[in-house]
Amino acid sequence: MQREFYFDNKPQCDMWDNMWTARTIEQELEACDIESPPRDLFLGYLSKDERIVEAGCGFGKWVIYLHRLGYNILGIDNNEFAITKLKEFDDTLQVEAGDILDIPYPDNSFGGYISMGVVEHFEEGPHAALKEAYRLLKPGGLAIVSVPTVNMIRMIYRRPIRNAVKSLFGSLSILVSGWSKSKSGALYDAAERLLPERLRLLSGKENRYYHFAEYRYTRTELENFLIQAGFEIVETRPHDFYDSKNHAVGLWVDFPFLRVIRGTNFRVNILGRLISQVLDSISPWIACSSVICVGRSLKKSTPAE
Repeated sequence: MQREFYFDNKPQCDMWDNMWTARTIEQELEACDIESPPRDLFLGYLSKDERIVEAGCGFGKWVIYLHRLGYNILGIDNNEFAITKLKEFDDTLQVEAGDILDIPYPDNSFGGYISMGVVEHFEEGPHAALKEAYRLLKPGGLAIVSVPTVNMIRMIYRRPIRNAVKSLFGSLSILVSGWSKSKSGALYDAAERLLPERLRLLSGKENRYYHFAEYRYTRTELENFLIQAGFEIVETRPHDFYDSKNHAVGLWVDFPFLRVIRGTNFRVNILGRLISQVLDSISPWIACSSVICVGRSLKKSTPAE
């Protein structure tokens, strides 16, 4: 498991509002054609005869995609801006604002549950979200869950190289932003930022500039979380944009110099495309951004059902 932070010297800033205002629903929908792992699993496992819920739907690309194909799908998200935009985009969509830890539907209401890059954002872990998924699903219902993963590159690059680079740039940012207010204070805070991550967390000083963003889980960790929540594992796949030579989420996120500056949906430059093709030809697990898992509820049917 890797713990990720985002840097922000204005803690009141809402990361999610910033993200949704920077993107459009149309941009989100473009990704459905090149994001094959979830698309293939949705179409292969989910039934049009069962009601489906996407918990944490965001701008709702999969809600729209599956709705257009005739699936009975409901999208829920706690960001009211995203829900409002979805309703404006298509008023026939079933979308609601709500808390995915407390979805206001009875037990056994759905045959399918989707969670794409959501449960990793709970600092206390994904247990409560997956427990709620289990409650909502009928016996034998399917949960399809994706989270950022600790791929092979991240095992090496994330510890310690990436931390050292982030610490250096974070220190410089703190120094520049605080220099005009207090030179001694800026020097002290910048030096403190260069301390190892564990020492910063233990001191409680990390929260001054860095805020929890997400966890990255290994394949085994995600599978174990689902098993603990009452599911059996049906299938697990690496998750990235494999139907495009121009997009690679894992490389785009981890290596900024591989990004196309004005590109959308994690478009990479020529070097990024070359590296992506070479690594994927060896194994798609090396640089994938996420892991996606299908779990089947082991809940027992009652006589009434």
